Amino acid sequence: MIIKPLLILLLLIAQLAFAENDSVEYMDNGLPKYYELLDGKTPIYIEFTDVIQGRYIVDVEWFPLWDDVPMFNGPATINFKLVDRDVKFTIKTDFFNIGNRMFSFPRYRMDAQTIANKEIIKMRFSDIANPPFSFGDMNFDGIKELVIAHRQKGQRHYDAYDVYLIQEMEGSSYFNILDLTDILPYSEIDETTEFDWENKIIKLYYSGGACSSSYETYQRVFSDFPLRDYKFDLIKKIDYAYLDKDGNRIGCHKYVYDVVDGKDILIEVESGPVD
Repeated sequence: MIIKPLLILLLLIAQLAFAENDSVEYMDNGLPKYYELLDGKTPIYIEFTDVIQGRYIVDVEWFPLWDDVPMFNGPATINFKLVDRDVKFTIKTDFFNIGNRMFSFPRYRMDAQTIANKEIIKMRFSDIANPPFSFGDMNFDGIKELVIAHRQKGQRHYDAYDVYLIQEMEGSSYFNILDLTDILPYSEIDETTEFDWENKIIKLYYSGGACSSSYETYQRVFSDFPLRDYKFDLIKKIDYAYLDKDGNRIGCHKYVYDVVDGKDILIEVESGPVD
């Protein structure tokens, strides 16, 4: 009997796969036993080998949790270094995530030995289908902000986002990262947020269930001072409620307000009962 070379190769691959799987211990839930090391206290070290956005070299100290949702969410320290300037900065986040499937590929394999030896996993950032952070213009000024994703940590398990403004001044060495995570509307941006690029408007949605949701519209306000040029004004609100001001049930009603100088002005023609 003559066995063709291709068949021999396939048999060898199958034997190797069986040997590898046979050596892996599993928990009762069917997951690899080394996942127990992913406890939110044990560090995983990631080094991205490609230059991100053409200017950043990035490495991460990450403390993933195998039993969080989604799997491998966890705190991390993300270190950025500019390739063309002697500038470094660090961002800390509670919900860094690289999907566990990424570590099933041979080139990014992670196991108990990798974790125990604190080996650095070198990875191409561009290989990640759903990256843990990105850069995008979040305030319509033509300059990209740093956006950290919090997978499934927003309302109704949507992804939420932290936004950091990158401040640079032309003709100077000034470089600063401004944390916008507690500043509206940046603090409430998630997957439901709508961006109107033509009118430079951000629309926030707050999900409160049946007839309890609300919306806020923010208009970009430009400043002549570069270090303060990131602000928005709240210009409109929409609230849904089934109770009146005295707490009486009146059926679902919609209330639309213009916001002028911080004061809500009811637009009666747009407000009223909702079918």
